Amino acid sequence: MRRAATILMCMMALAFVASGLLFAITPAPAEDLPWQIAQLAEPSASTDGLAAIYLRPQQPAMWLMLGGLWIALIIFAARRFWPSETRPDLELADLALLIGALAAGSLWPWVAVGAPLVGFLLCVLMLLALIAAARRINSDGRLGRHPLIGIFAGWATIVTFAAFGSFLSDVTPIPVELAALVSAVLTCAAAMATQMRIPSNPSYTITVMFGLLATAATTIESHPPIAVIAVLSMAALTFLLVRVTT
Repeated sequence: MRRAATILMCMMALAFVASGLLFAITPAPAEDLPWQIAQLAEPSASTDGLAAIYLRPQQPAMWLMLGGLWIALIIFAARRFWPSETRPDLELADLALLIGALAAGSLWPWVAVGAPLVGFLLCVLMLLALIAAARRINSDGRLGRHPLIGIFAGWATIVTFAAFGSFLSDVTPIPVELAALVSAVLTCAAAMATQMRIPSNPSYTITVMFGLLATAATTIESHPPIAVIAVLSMAALTFLLVRVTT
């Protein structure tokens, strides 16, 4: 059973990478959606919100972050596909949480095109599944210490609250800068709370900080206030990184 679940997890990791790559390079993702979902899209719906910064990179720093996540996932899946005596299969519950996170992560960008709220909820599900996998008491602790979980959960934290900011700016008349501020405050609060629960995995905070740095690099010309907010948020997380690494 665990071997079958491991193979399914590896397949979902490849599906996550393929979905993310296709979304990143496709200029009009709504055209690739099933008609049942595509018809939900309204003329006012736009993927050019805060979340699009991370899903459809325009700068090398953001491509580096997304590409690093994909490579880490592929390596993790390959190592799990060929277990050894020193690297046995993960517990079934751990695998189920990873499968759920990867499935939600594969679907949410596409669903969010026509149904932003549903997409955001899928993003939240992805983040919660990753945190639960890292925090599982009955696990052997491998996932909680594994750098991939830190990288994946860090990326998921950033895009979850960016998706919330996108949803907020779509359904309310507030400017995108205010939505970015709300998103940044929530990201910092969630990052601090999550890192305290996985203290042995500093790659989580490092990923969040790198994501904020990439955000600043991406928006410095088009939306300078968002870049400033990202830099201030990164500074606020610096003391947290120092605490977990000393």
